[in-house]
Amino acid sequence: MKHLIITNGTVVADQLIERGTVVTIGDRIMLVAGEEEGRRILEAASPHVFEIIDARGGLIAPGLIDVHMHGCAGVELMDGTSEALETMARFVAREGTVAFLPSTVTAQEDKTRAACAAVAAYTDIEDGAELLGIHLEGPYINEKFKGAQYAPAIRGASIDELEELYGLLGSKLKLVTLAPEVPGSLEAVAWLKERGITVSIGHSDATYEEALAGFARGITHVTHTFNAMRGLHHREPGVVGAVLATPGLYAELIADLIHVHPGAIKVLLRSVGVEHLVLVTDSVQATGLPDGEYVLGDNKIFVRDGAARLAEGNLAGSTLTMRQAVQNMVEQLGVHPVDAFRMASLNPARTIGLEHRGWIKEGSRADFVLLTADYEVQKTIVSGRVVYSAD
Repeated sequence: MKHLIITNGTVVADQLIERGTVVTIGDRIMLVAGEEEGRRILEAASPHVFEIIDARGGLIAPGLIDVHMHGCAGVELMDGTSEALETMARFVAREGTVAFLPSTVTAQEDKTRAACAAVAAYTDIEDGAELLGIHLEGPYINEKFKGAQYAPAIRGASIDELEELYGLLGSKLKLVTLAPEVPGSLEAVAWLKERGITVSIGHSDATYEEALAGFARGITHVTHTFNAMRGLHHREPGVVGAVLATPGLYAELIADLIHVHPGAIKVLLRSVGVEHLVLVTDSVQATGLPDGEYVLGDNKIFVRDGAARLAEGNLAGSTLTMRQAVQNMVEQLGVHPVDAFRMASLNPARTIGLEHRGWIKEGSRADFVLLTADYEVQKTIVSGRVVYSAD
């Protein structure tokens, strides 16, 4: 594998570097340079050692990381197969995502085990994004805010079940969404934190005080903020109030402009800051496909005008991509590109404990997406290796 010099683009780092250059050695970023230094590097670089990649005046951005997605391109994690995971890895790479955390939905124990076993056995492919592990969304949730989760399989938190899944997955169990008011959940939070697993509040009818008790035990993440949780009321602030009032939480946002009104997005940004907002897709198997009938776990879903819903009308995930989420934040919300990419790369990496990932700086992993000015993906680079090229 040749080392890379990526040049002739605007580098998205701590600030925008126009006509910038990035040099990688193996899977690490060695140097981030401006125009003049980049010119000298190009003049001295040996073509036997370096591959020169022309960004064509577009963006050289950190590769996107999605910590909450269920499926895309006609498949989902609950299929429980390596083939489904490979399809997901290839699809998201074409959209600029370098790493992803496939998410379960609430299901009976055997189906959850099968999905976990598939992730445990999976080996990353050369032309796809990296599979980071698994996000267990449910089954320890509140039926009142089940959203598109499968109600018959909702149950109280079980350390025995978690021990079995952890035995299958080990360090690949990265993120668990639960409702802290559900029986056994607070004990489960402590058990998960002891093993370095990020715990999220979601699908929850917790009171303000119950949510704070969960945060005190070790919940640090919020699943699709505003959606499928007790909302803010001035006499009962609920989950949303607790999230907005508690510093340091990493709060997910589905920025498809369907799940959350732009005004509410602005409230969330003002409350948690660009350092703690995490863009996610919550994508389902219909992502990348036409409107029609699909499934999400054991539920049928119906996609119309790009919005996925259950028959009764509940939103059921999204057809969003991470690339589109970033574009929406920049073009529709007026967020600075540096901040928007941080929400889609560095913050997702940090919330699940990934070090030296998610940002363009010396010493970090060489993960990039090269985009046109219209946010079309030109190339996706994972660990210093081109895994997708539009050419």
